[in-house]
Amino acid sequence: MTATIIILIVTAALLVWGKIRSDIVALCRLLALVLTKVLTPAEALAGFSNSVVIMIAALFIVGGALSQTGLAGAVSNRLLKLAGNSSYKLFLLVMLVTAFIGLFLSNTGTVALLMPIVVSMAVKSNTSASRLLMPMAYASSIGGMMTLIGTPPTLIMHDTLIGAGYEGLQFFTTLPVGMILLVLGILLLWPLSKMLDKTDKKDQGDGRTTVKSPEQLASDYCLIENLYRIVVSKDSPIAGKKLSEIDISKRYSVIISEIHIRSSSPLSRSVRAVLPKAQTILTENDVLYIIGEYKNVVNFVEENNLSFLDTQIEKEIERPKFGGKFKFDEIGMAEVVILQNSRLHNRLVKDSQFRQNYNVTS
Repeated sequence: MTATIIILIVTAALLVWGKIRSDIVALCRLLALVLTKVLTPAEALAGFSNSVVIMIAALFIVGGALSQTGLAGAVSNRLLKLAGNSSYKLFLLVMLVTAFIGLFLSNTGTVALLMPIVVSMAVKSNTSASRLLMPMAYASSIGGMMTLIGTPPTLIMHDTLIGAGYEGLQFFTTLPVGMILLVLGILLLWPLSKMLDKTDKKDQGDGRTTVKSPEQLASDYCLIENLYRIVVSKDSPIAGKKLSEIDISKRYSVIISEIHIRSSSPLSRSVRAVLPKAQTILTENDVLYIIGEYKNVVNFVEENNLSFLDTQIEKEIERPKFGGKFKFDEIGMAEVVILQNSRLHNRLVKDSQFRQNYNVTS
């Protein structure tokens, strides 16, 4: 009994901590129960022969199919467009559409599918996103209660009834209860959601926002602190060479984010900025915008007879201070998250071909 309680507490703590995947935590818990002889190996593996486990796994396949084919997303977009600019219609449709999709998908899958659509509709209709996201979360749970496959607990209850000799649940046995809860949820959440709208407006009045400005992104990722301007001299060994021949990133662990090419005409002082490409040829007086650790940048400068464009030294850290300006209207900057189903997931940066496909630097 003591070992079981300890394993239960540790498992709950790890799940709340969230740093380790929940499936790994569950398997380790099962292994711990076997090692402490709370369960025999046969008892530990008995659950995998249960049809409910297979059905729950199959639900993820069905949900993934609806998501990947775009069917659920297309239906949701068409239905949500019916709301127009009416906040009440939008609220009502979000609840109904979420509950409908929740009949066949898991709660997490439903919310993950509809969240970007709902946020986009909230922005277009000038409605608080919080006023729609919380009702959407409740509607996904209510929708899952309406069918046999909507949520795993219903399947487990169905299997338990059959194991005890009773008649199992039908596909829509719980539908009447779910419909009553959905109506009550709509009536209750509509006035309560107005409180979220007031809270958001108060936060906006205080000047707080969750959208990061380009300056905030540059500060968060230390772009200015690790950015240096390097001038290519005439006698530099890299002058006249292609970037692919120099292989700067691999040899010096630095990145060229931008190249400023000065006009060779004496009558023109124009400077044009270009993104570095493999076939870009470096010429005399080109200014390289280098991102990297200072010691690596110094190594690159000394080995290739280059010089820093900025001569002012920061006393605290004794390195050249960036004297240029980031023109954010010319240099686009964005913070993106790679999802698990993205084609970039688990791929090397060099294989993503950002510059070739999108003309951007990652």
